[in-house]
Amino acid sequence: MSVASTTHIGSLLDKMSSNDKDFRFMATSDLMNDLQKESIKLDDDSERRIVKGVLKLLEDTNGEVQNQAVKCLGPLVCKVREPQIEIICDTLCSNCTNMSKDAEQLRDISSSGLKTVIASLATTNSGATNNISKKIMQRLLTAIQQGTAAQGNNTTAKKTNNALDLANGGQSQLEILDIISDMLSRFGANLSSFHPQLKQILLSHLNSNRSAVRKRVTTSLSYLLETCDLQLFNEILTTLLNELERKPTSAVVNKKSSSAEANATIKTYVQALTSICRLASQRLSEHMHEIVRITLSFIENTPSNNTDDDQQYDDELIEYCLQALETYLKRCPKETNEFVPKIVDICIVYLKYDPNFNYDNDDNDMSDGQSDDDDGDDDKDQDSYSDDDDLSWKVRHSAAKCIEAVVVTQHDILQTTYYRKIVPVLIERFLERENTVKGDIFHCFITILQHTKTAFAHHRQQQQHNTNNSSLHDDEDSMDTDSASTKNSPVSPLTEYVPLIVRSLGKIMKDKDTKNREGSLVVLTNLVQVQRNILNEHIDSIVPNTLYSLSTTDKSKKSKGQSSEGKSSQTVSKSLHSNLKITALAFLYALLQTHDDSNRFHKHIKALLPLIITHANDSFYKIASEALLVLQELVKIIRPKSSITIQNEFKPFVEQIYECTQNRLKQKDFDQEVKERAITCFSYVIVYLGDLLSSEQLQSCWPVLTDLLRNEITRLPTVRALTSIVESPLNLDLQTILIETVPILSSYLRQNHRTLKMNTLSCLRSMIRIYSKHFNKTMIKAILIELPLLINENDLLLAQYALKLTTSICKIHSNQAPIDKEQIQAILNKVLELIQSPLLQGTALDAVIEFFRSLVPQCISYEELVKLLIKPVYSQQKSSSTSVTASSTLANDAQQQQQQQLVVHKQAFYSIAKSFAALTVANLKESNIFIKKFQDDLNDPKCSDSVKILALLCIGETGKYTDLAQSSSHLQQILLDIFSSPSDDLRTAASYTLGYIGIRNLNSHIPFLLNEIARSQTKRQYLILHSLREIISYQSHENLPQLDEHIDSIWRTLFAHCECPEEGTRNVVAECLGKLTLLKPEKLLPILRETFLTNTQNKQAGSPHVRSTIITAIKFTIVDQPQHIDTILKSYIKDFLNGLEDEDIDVRRVALVMFNSAAHNKPMLIRDLLKELLPKLYNETRVRQDLIREVEMGPFKHTVDDGLDLRKAAYECMYTLLDTCLDKLDMFDYLTYVEDGLKQDHYDIRMLTFLMVVRLSILCPTIVLQRLDRLIQPLKTILYSKVKANSIKQEFEKHDELRRAAIKVFLALQQIKDANKVACVNDFEASIKGSKEFLDLYNTVIHEQQQSSSGFSFNTYNNAEAMDMS
Repeated sequence: MSVASTTHIGSLLDKMSSNDKDFRFMATSDLMNDLQKESIKLDDDSERRIVKGVLKLLEDTNGEVQNQAVKCLGPLVCKVREPQIEIICDTLCSNCTNMSKDAEQLRDISSSGLKTVIASLATTNSGATNNISKKIMQRLLTAIQQGTAAQGNNTTAKKTNNALDLANGGQSQLEILDIISDMLSRFGANLSSFHPQLKQILLSHLNSNRSAVRKRVTTSLSYLLETCDLQLFNEILTTLLNELERKPTSAVVNKKSSSAEANATIKTYVQALTSICRLASQRLSEHMHEIVRITLSFIENTPSNNTDDDQQYDDELIEYCLQALETYLKRCPKETNEFVPKIVDICIVYLKYDPNFNYDNDDNDMSDGQSDDDDGDDDKDQDSYSDDDDLSWKVRHSAAKCIEAVVVTQHDILQTTYYRKIVPVLIERFLERENTVKGDIFHCFITILQHTKTAFAHHRQQQQHNTNNSSLHDDEDSMDTDSASTKNSPVSPLTEYVPLIVRSLGKIMKDKDTKNREGSLVVLTNLVQVQRNILNEHIDSIVPNTLYSLSTTDKSKKSKGQSSEGKSSQTVSKSLHSNLKITALAFLYALLQTHDDSNRFHKHIKALLPLIITHANDSFYKIASEALLVLQELVKIIRPKSSITIQNEFKPFVEQIYECTQNRLKQKDFDQEVKERAITCFSYVIVYLGDLLSSEQLQSCWPVLTDLLRNEITRLPTVRALTSIVESPLNLDLQTILIETVPILSSYLRQNHRTLKMNTLSCLRSMIRIYSKHFNKTMIKAILIELPLLINENDLLLAQYALKLTTSICKIHSNQAPIDKEQIQAILNKVLELIQSPLLQGTALDAVIEFFRSLVPQCISYEELVKLLIKPVYSQQKSSSTSVTASSTLANDAQQQQQQQLVVHKQAFYSIAKSFAALTVANLKESNIFIKKFQDDLNDPKCSDSVKILALLCIGETGKYTDLAQSSSHLQQILLDIFSSPSDDLRTAASYTLGYIGIRNLNSHIPFLLNEIARSQTKRQYLILHSLREIISYQSHENLPQLDEHIDSIWRTLFAHCECPEEGTRNVVAECLGKLTLLKPEKLLPILRETFLTNTQNKQAGSPHVRSTIITAIKFTIVDQPQHIDTILKSYIKDFLNGLEDEDIDVRRVALVMFNSAAHNKPMLIRDLLKELLPKLYNETRVRQDLIREVEMGPFKHTVDDGLDLRKAAYECMYTLLDTCLDKLDMFDYLTYVEDGLKQDHYDIRMLTFLMVVRLSILCPTIVLQRLDRLIQPLKTILYSKVKANSIKQEFEKHDELRRAAIKVFLALQQIKDANKVACVNDFEASIKGSKEFLDLYNTVIHEQQQSSSGFSFNTYNNAEAMDMS
């Protein structure tokens, strides 16, 4: 350490011994800050002096100085060496175990200091930490044993000296037990030598007379069982269970007996088991059957309605048992599954358990007293039922939480009887008198509604799929099918209870307690989101009850002469009332959005609108924001369509709504969210009610919107509002606003704001399409000038929007005034650049083609535009021909290389060809010259490959619309000759073209292709099969009746090539078979099935090539869109999936790929078969030694794993099932194979399993929490693994990616609730932070996630997708 540092430390130590307490405090604080700096290094003398000074301050007379010294111990033990740490720990342990009467304060402060030291030591992860932790534990155990002995030997002294009792067996013991618990949670595995001793001590103190001691012993015991060996775990658990077995199995306490004392012991043991389950559930799973059985035995003797006066129930014991069952259900759902029916029955009884209250009378009181405003009577009623000794509410609270645990863990609850058992009881208990319990019941019911919503969404998708299938061939009886499916839907049981729900909540919605009203509205909000129109029949009762929460004011405001305390209560009350209003408005918005029959709301408009308008003008921004949402929905209710005449009674409200929204917009100092919603609401008024406004009112709207459009904060919502106004069916006079806004909108196209530009382009396109007559040349020019900069490959979606706008301008003005060529030339140049982009495809390419078609002939001639299109390819041809010299063989080689090198990207050839074909179709008379030119180029040996490829594709694309095979008799032969070309790109283009040139004359073209396939060699067959595939694929886009006549001959030809040894040929054959099967599923699918079964049963005569080809063909029949084949395939797919058990590895691989395709595109095909399929799938994830072989490569031996592709396909399928069939998976079995994947040493499989773990941490966190120790260990192995020094660069990069991915998975696991309480998580985090290399990587990953806004931060509340489905 430097001289300056030594001097500084010496100065601080001098101040720490000063007589001034402020000097001592500040010096200690400065020392702590210095010790936290990484740069500071201490020598031996400085260490001794600092340790001595800090320990001395623990005995300081000033409490603040003592506390600062305790804080200083944390960084100090991280800086000093092991001898000094031992001195610190010995001193603190001595102080903690000092039993003298005068050392009480020192014991307390030393206990805090020791806890601080232990927490700091846990982060260092060094050898010294292990040694010191053992010494601390030894001192603590000695002290607690001595205290116990003293307690037993000094019974007389205890009776006469309370201070001695406290010292020998009281508070000091509690502190020591706290420290032991802390030690076990942080160093449990390192203290294994103390585990037997800890077992004896903790079990002996488990029966202590003091509840505080028992509580701490329970915590310590659970940490001990988390890390101890299995033998000790079983011994302790057996002891606990045996003790419980000997106790009376009933929660009934006889007033004349001593059974209450026995129940105290039972409570302790039940709490101990609960705590153990929270921390070590994976170990407890083997014993869970016995534990649940014993726990149930204490509470299964449930109270009846007529309770005997000589008996009373131990409410606390029932509460603890129900809490235990809740924990068992959440932590070990698989092991407790068989007890769920009994648990549900018991919880239902205890949910009604309220011996001190008669709900029948309360029902009458509530119905009679809803309009009673006498506060005194209300208080009197409440007081008559208040009893501090009544703990029955805790029983009901625990029962509600336990039922919720059942709902969360039983993902198929809608298919079980539990649903009909639980839901009516919860609805009945909505009238619970204790608000805390009522909140739990509401929350439980909301959880059920979320599960129902998820199940119904899945059912609706399947129903829609089936409807689409049936509509493909039969539209009859659609109403009968729909009603039948509704009856069988998951929401059908809920609809039966809707009247009861509405009736029960109707009473609560007028409760004087705002929290209860708010809870009832949240329940209703979740209810309407389950299914549309679910409250159709109850709107007349729901709406008035909701308005009650918006119209009533808090009575506390009316009271007079209140003190300052009363004013404070008014503030709280106002806040509660605001929350109630926000919730009520949110419910109204959800109700209006999810119910389609606007007529049902008409009778309530007079009551609704004045209140909503009042709240839209509220000073509190949250209330105003929600009210504006409701207001815009009410506008649609008043007049759903422009063709509907508005009722006379609603006309006065139009002006009120208009003035409300306009005044809100004119305010300058309101919230951003309110601004945006006010703009949207204002646009709704104009769109739906604009023709009812006077011309002055309508004209006064435009300046307001123009000002908002110029404002940087409000311009985006204003652009969206303008789009809605322009597209309004009312056809309003917008000339004024168009003239003012078009220049502003045009200027926004150069802003660096992508969303703004896209919305602006949409708005301008709508303006031009609907109000083109108001656009002059100046306005058009202002728009066109901005468009070229938007057309590039960097943002194809933006380019697509810009092209659509340009196309609209060209189309409109072709009928009015022609556009100057100069205005459009800049855009055309950018499009000609864009068409060469390798990224251009799909809808963006369609927009380019449509733009080209709009130019001809108004802006440019067909011939001129085609020349510009093909110029990039042909210009290179000319330049290359002039540069070639005939001097030597070297020049010829260079020319051949030039021939093989394409001048533009492959995708650009297709883009140019599609554009040429689209232009040609509209100009067939002028196209002959180019078709002939392309054919001549194919025959010209001097033409480069690029020119020939373009010529081929242009001919092929044109062949889709006109028969070229017959118009040129030599064209087919020319294409067949090109199949002999050495260029792969040229052969592929020729194959593509051969498929399309005769597509308009299949009667002659198909026989020609089939004949060529029969007589050609394998390589040529492959290319002609590609041509045939193009024809079959085109059938899905455009129906070709001629193809039906040739299906049989095509089918025979394809089957003849199923056994081709070339895998590429078999894949093309399979695709053709699959797409043909889609055309005639009733006829062809049974043939595929029969062939596959015959080939499978007779394996000697059968061929694995045939089986793999058929399975691949089935994969091509499974597309993401509904098809007629789906219903038939569902009954056959099981036979094809038997390929998962085939002896041939390739057949199993393609069967897995087909399984994955079905799970992704059509999960309904395999959902019911998963019980049989999953074991086969899991079997393919194992590493098989018989598939691993060594290959000699010169002097080296290389290991080849033939089963790798099989395992990758299996894990990919498992990952897909998480998204589509989660409710059908046994997550414990699933996780076992995920854990195996984490341990495999292949990069791809590890990365796949990383993704699966992250997904699982969101979908079923409860189950993942139980397996954290098994999941963390592979992550630790990956993090600590090293790459061989002589490895290639790619190996180092893959290793770095694996480590980063492991950190990301760990961050996801940390987000699970209670994960921070698991020791392995804390240990892994400590080991990461203990290494600079790992810590830097850890911080880098966190920073990257924050930058990309994709960190693992999930809000699962009110989110059915992220709900715990375990």
